[in-house]
Amino acid sequence: MNTKTIRYIIYIFIIVICIVAIGIGVYAQFFMEEDIGNNYDNDISAGGNQNLVTGQEIKQSFLDLFTDEFYIGNFDDSNVKKLDNSNELVYTAYSSSETVEGKYMIDVNIPVINIEGEVVNEYNSITQSVFVDKINAVISNSSVYTIYNLDYISYVNNNILSLAIMATIKEGNNPQRIIVQTYNYNLATGENVTLDDILEDRDIEKSVVENKIKTTINKASEDAKKMAQSGYNVYQRNPEDEMYKLENIQNFMEGPNGELYIIFAYGNNNYTSEMDVIEI
Repeated sequence: MNTKTIRYIIYIFIIVICIVAIGIGVYAQFFMEEDIGNNYDNDISAGGNQNLVTGQEIKQSFLDLFTDEFYIGNFDDSNVKKLDNSNELVYTAYSSSETVEGKYMIDVNIPVINIEGEVVNEYNSITQSVFVDKINAVISNSSVYTIYNLDYISYVNNNILSLAIMATIKEGNNPQRIIVQTYNYNLATGENVTLDDILEDRDIEKSVVENKIKTTINKASEDAKKMAQSGYNVYQRNPEDEMYKLENIQNFMEGPNGELYIIFAYGNNNYTSEMDVIEI
């Protein structure tokens, strides 16, 4: 084989390699990216990318809601019987910001639901016993220096009025507590709204909510155990606790855009500010 023939063979070989390389590049550009995009979309629809929004981000978005305001949206409340016609359906009944050196520092905004009826009377009675009585005790007979902050937020979505009250309490050397109380009221029927009512109205499968609660609580429990093993004093959850069953959940609310928040505020019964919030 002469030198000229060998040169032609080498040229042809190089041209073939270039054509193959170009073909691979075109395939990668138009087909592999499409496959990746499809797989990404499938992961999201299957819940594979749930951590795009973390539990801490959901919790923080919930905490940021508490601005001591009431948002009625487009709801017409003209047929709702108010206790005081000069005020909105939810308003700040008592507000105080006071510091007494060596005794207490309080910054509170107490809401009242301004609607006639036994259900709402019960709501307001709970607010009185859980939050207002505690403020009075701090002011009149605080044995240790206490910091007490209280805020609320309220929305109307369709016919459902949701009110959430959150208190942050630090008494002496005890760990800080966060206490959350929610109320959900049907403005059309005058009845208390349960979590089952919300899920049924939205056609949400209970199993979907149960799985989301289970996943969130298990993850939070594992994280707390790891922190405890590292020497941190953290609140320990029991994922098998009856509180996580749907029929036992009392603390929930609908947010500004209809988001459904399920709240597990462990400070309601313990000296802790730990809280798990599930958004549906």
